[in-house]
Amino acid sequence: MKVTEVRAFALSFRLDNAPRRGTGQPVKKDTVIVRVRTEDGVTGYGEAHHALAPTLVADLVNQNLAPIVLGTDAMAVEQTWQTVYTKQGQTHGPGWALYKALSGVDMALWDARAKALGLPVWRLLGGERRKIRAYAGGVSFGYKPPAALLEEAQGYVAAGYTAIKLRLGDTVERDVERVRAVRKGLDAAVDIMVDMNTRYSFIDLQRALPALEELAVFWVEEPFTPDNIDDYAHFNSRTRLPLAAGENHFTRFQARQLLERGAVDVIQPDPAKAGGITECRKIADLASAFRRPFAPHTGMSAVDASACVHLLCASTNALVYEADCAPYNPFRDELCAGAPTVVDGWIEPSDRPGLGFELDETLFTKLPGIEGPCYR
Repeated sequence: MKVTEVRAFALSFRLDNAPRRGTGQPVKKDTVIVRVRTEDGVTGYGEAHHALAPTLVADLVNQNLAPIVLGTDAMAVEQTWQTVYTKQGQTHGPGWALYKALSGVDMALWDARAKALGLPVWRLLGGERRKIRAYAGGVSFGYKPPAALLEEAQGYVAAGYTAIKLRLGDTVERDVERVRAVRKGLDAAVDIMVDMNTRYSFIDLQRALPALEELAVFWVEEPFTPDNIDDYAHFNSRTRLPLAAGENHFTRFQARQLLERGAVDVIQPDPAKAGGITECRKIADLASAFRRPFAPHTGMSAVDASACVHLLCASTNALVYEADCAPYNPFRDELCAGAPTVVDGWIEPSDRPGLGFELDETLFTKLPGIEGPCYR
């Protein structure tokens, strides 16, 4: 089953008055959808993270990766990944952006491969169909006044969520005030994760931890930049709170560094960033060897979200699914018919072949990619 087409499409839509987060003020939302076609007429879809440069990531797929993947066996996903890694990833390549581009190609190949075999991806991975607990995350919970933040959290809890994730990375004082207000206003059974979006310094976390420990948050996510493994390891050995990271780490090789150093307790690779389904499965298995849970980061669209659900259903150390709860997201709501959705705080994949959705390509022209970063 030869690959006859590899093509990426950058998609964007504008945002107005979105709450600021640690990553900045959102002005638009981007993604890159990758399509592969085979000589047998099978079409597969994947998602590549936008990397704050969606049109450039699409160009990487179309100009750097497509010539390598065209003509290869669509069933030989592992070999294709290794070939791209050897030719573009090991040296003289486009750096970490390469793995975001490769993620979309790899995911699309898994979708096509599973469709050709008439199997859902979770079955092809050796998993089982089951419900996975979801938490309210994604692009939500920005820097709002505590009362407004609590109101938003209560809405998600009313919808069935038993866990939510707050955005930190403002000042330590305002961060703690927000977490305290939400904790006080919710039932004690609701878990609260916190995510600093890599914006904390060593001293920031040192000051915030006593309050976060008092409030018994479920995990502390990405307090530091991804290259600062020393500080991760320092605090992870000194707090009873689990540290979580991996969204901005790439491949099993960086995941190994996090786990070997004892830097994190929860590993969070994103299938649209870390190297696709192929690599995230390896990372999940690697984490299981360290007896650490796997909680993948969800991307911008229902494509990556579906991949996360399939991976969780195939992982023995699956912990929780991150649900995008943004009030408006056509990439989530309009792009993929039949994609898994959260119901009463739980999510499960379908039995349909591939990643289990029908993708509407009309959005490729309705929401064309807008150059430049999505944060101001």
